[in-house]
Amino acid sequence: SDDDGSAGEEDVTGESAESVADVEEDDISINLLDVDLQQCVTNLIRDDACERRCLQGKAGELEWLTCSLGQMSKLEKTTCILTLLGVLMQTDTAERRCGNGEREKFHYYLPFVGRVCRPSFARCLGVQPLTIQRYKKRVRDGNIAAKVHGNRLNKNASKIDLAWLVKWFKEFAAEVGEVVPVRVRMQKTKDGVVKKYYSREDYTLLPATFTWEALYDEMHKFVSLGLRVCEPARSTFRKLLSVHCPNIKIRS
Repeated sequence: SDDDGSAGEEDVTGESAESVADVEEDDISINLLDVDLQQCVTNLIRDDACERRCLQGKAGELEWLTCSLGQMSKLEKTTCILTLLGVLMQTDTAERRCGNGEREKFHYYLPFVGRVCRPSFARCLGVQPLTIQRYKKRVRDGNIAAKVHGNRLNKNASKIDLAWLVKWFKEFAAEVGEVVPVRVRMQKTKDGVVKKYYSREDYTLLPATFTWEALYDEMHKFVSLGLRVCEPARSTFRKLLSVHCPNIKIRS
């Protein structure tokens, strides 16, 4: 509801579009996104086969959703989808006719985007429709917790010294990066009107010559000097630092 979103809006609003017009700074917020983000959103809208065209005009909202999902680990994303389904299956629009051989019906909603069709719900979340069916069965069985390696903690992941990794990355970024004040854009649709908000934050931008592969190699070389720490896998390296160091980005 509008009331539910008001508190979060106050936290991130900062300054309105009008009040930042006289600030001499580059609006590079678009460049902070991964290169393929806009293409991903374009593909989602283009491939929308829904008769209502439920994704039409939702490019901004889809960017926020896709960007948010991109910062989640697989486990976090699965938990997010299970929780979302658990809520949707309890809404007033849900019709439970499973006992009569008919499937359970309810309206699908996505964060930021709003109501969508069932195929778009799955595509926007990056999963197959059959996966959604499997998740719904898990929710009906009374469990919204994602399965973790046979319900056991990933031993390799648990050995990673996250505090050391974050400390190393911040020190490395401070050495080779540049601190830049950035206008972070947000938008919210209220009563059919799209309102844009801005907040100012300091980001550390690494040179565009860097990639996550190169950053991992830098970390590995540092550890090879004789440090006794457990290195994360390459994919885990990026996921952890994207979540715990969101204000450090690679220039695009």
